[in-house]
Amino acid sequence: MKTDYGKLGRESMDSLKGTSKQAAVVQARLLAEIMRRNCDTVYGRKYGFGEIETAAEFQKSVPLSVYGDYEDYILQMIAGEEKILTEEPSVYYCISSGTTGDAKYLPLTERDLNIQYIYAFGLPFGMVREYYGDLPEDEVFGKIFQVGEFAKTTMENGVMNGIRSGCIYQWLDREEQFDAGDYCVPKEVLFPDTLEDLLYIKVRFALEERDLHAIHGVFINRVAGVMDYIWRNWEMLLTDMEHGSVDARVPLSPQWREYAKRKLSANPLRAQELRLLDYETLRENMVKKIWPKIRYVLAIGGKSFAYYTEKMGGYAGDIPIHSYAYAASEGIFGIAEKMDQPDRYILFPEAGFFEFLPLAEEQKGNKRPFFLWELHVGERYELVFTNQSGLYRYCMGDVIEVVGWYRQAPIVQFCYRKNQVINIAGEKSNQEQLAQAVQRFALHMHCEVVGYCVQEDVSGDLPRYLFYLEGTNMDRSGAEEILDDCLCRVNYEYQGCRKMNEIGRARISYLQAGSFGRYEERLAKSGKQMGQNKQVCILDSSEKKQFFAAQTTELGA
Repeated sequence: MKTDYGKLGRESMDSLKGTSKQAAVVQARLLAEIMRRNCDTVYGRKYGFGEIETAAEFQKSVPLSVYGDYEDYILQMIAGEEKILTEEPSVYYCISSGTTGDAKYLPLTERDLNIQYIYAFGLPFGMVREYYGDLPEDEVFGKIFQVGEFAKTTMENGVMNGIRSGCIYQWLDREEQFDAGDYCVPKEVLFPDTLEDLLYIKVRFALEERDLHAIHGVFINRVAGVMDYIWRNWEMLLTDMEHGSVDARVPLSPQWREYAKRKLSANPLRAQELRLLDYETLRENMVKKIWPKIRYVLAIGGKSFAYYTEKMGGYAGDIPIHSYAYAASEGIFGIAEKMDQPDRYILFPEAGFFEFLPLAEEQKGNKRPFFLWELHVGERYELVFTNQSGLYRYCMGDVIEVVGWYRQAPIVQFCYRKNQVINIAGEKSNQEQLAQAVQRFALHMHCEVVGYCVQEDVSGDLPRYLFYLEGTNMDRSGAEEILDDCLCRVNYEYQGCRKMNEIGRARISYLQAGSFGRYEERLAKSGKQMGQNKQVCILDSSEKKQFFAAQTTELGA
């Protein structure tokens, strides 16, 4: 069934406007429903869900939790036992990205899927519709280039699993509501039977679609990587398009190579049209040059993906980049406040029950989180989340700042992950600060940073930060001193540790070109779907450290 994106977007916007007008009432009602519906589950009986009538009673009766508190329950559910965490059965298991350790399996119910469909899938189209005002719908919505692929994988019990962003597509496909005709990439490539990276095939299909209207991805680093791939392999792609061939250098399995040869026939006219573009200036505003009708790019970016967001901005030119959602494997939390402005997200009152642990209070030993209606603009909180799929008072580890209100719903900025810090002497440099330091460094050095990551280095007289940098135009002269100064400017605790000679000067190891791309390929081969890979920042495992150490080069990038 073909999706009416304009209608879906309008309905989703109406839903957000309605619930945000009475966010506190919606939150209280949702919590009561979750307690009532799940009172006869194993978890519900353990913590007395049937006796809980208020949010305050909920906080007193149910403890704060982390993933480890659910592992045994989830294993029972996967084994086929019912009514463990929720009355409603799980229809999907979200695989976390494993940012903080091994991959986690998080259950997802039909109710949560419906919420995700309205807000995470439908609402971005509503934002696009409002952004373009009175333009006719057929000029706003059309063919979509979905850069990710969502492999058709299932648990041993037959329940689907994969990344959170892919569940909607698989769910719609199951319900026969997914129309692959909306996408320039065929259905069998969007839902492959293997976890192989099919970037070449997707790009070939996309380049042949002149009337493309949108590019969709999960994270902006993946979308920027696709644009890099097009630019770096321009001649090869056009030659293959002209002759209907598949270059021998393309890393495809025999199965998919045969598919590409069969489905990607010669298109000399389109190849000739693209050859008329000046390659020397192609990179600037490349998206619009290749696809003149394109209206927007949809991908999570912003401050946490600063370099990839900036890079994609160069490719996109004046095409708006919609950093559409604040989300994780545990849930969909919010939508970008405005189409072309990242880092400000309206929390959905229907997404789940929200609590907020004030950082200042936590430091004093007060563990009583605030409710949505108790928040203060300008304050930072750790997000605590109760969803409709079996997570109760789950500590996300996300630090957010309240920056405003949309009716009664808070507008928040994601700041950093609490457990994603590098800490040698109490300085605690988080992802936000590291991103700022590298951004300052790139501006000062007049270079482009393709990707970066950092770890503690204890090989010298003093422990220090070791940065792995991949980029272009990177002059090594004085680079380490400049990067260290940038760290001092964004983190005063780091500056103090340097002055006290507790931390040595930051060190830089330069990576070979394509190192971060090879890292993604490695993850894909290990069984992780490409769309779930977030930007690598702090190297928190020996495996990651060994990989990037092996990518260094004396020549730099």
